[in-house]
Amino acid sequence: GELNDQNTGFGFLHGHCGGNHFTGGLGFRKQCEDLTARANFSSVTVGVRGWTFVIRGNYVYNRVAGPTHRVDVGITATGAAVAASLPHGIVGQSFSANAPRNGKVDSYPPSGHLTTS
Repeated sequence: GELNDQNTGFGFLHGHCGGNHFTGGLGFRKQCEDLTARANFSSVTVGVRGWTFVIRGNYVYNRVAGPTHRVDVGITATGAAVAASLPHGIVGQSFSANAPRNGKVDSYPPSGHLTTS
């Protein structure tokens, strides 16, 4: 399923749980094993083992070519979810400590050659 012109629909959500496939959209709710899924107008909130994912469809503004919609994803963790799953990778690094992670920042010259750190 795809999103319609109002960024919603009745078949934009597809998933698997308990060995079964499910499809849903506007107003859909699903609870299966440790997964919960709830579809609102143009977003889906999925919870599993202390992690919450909010997935939103939106327009691709000023589109030249390609898809007309994009997917925005927000991730939050509660309780011991972070310690239990040892998050890693680009997204996981955001959850591996309570303090902000500030990496190296490059200086961009107004012109010429740039070498990243």
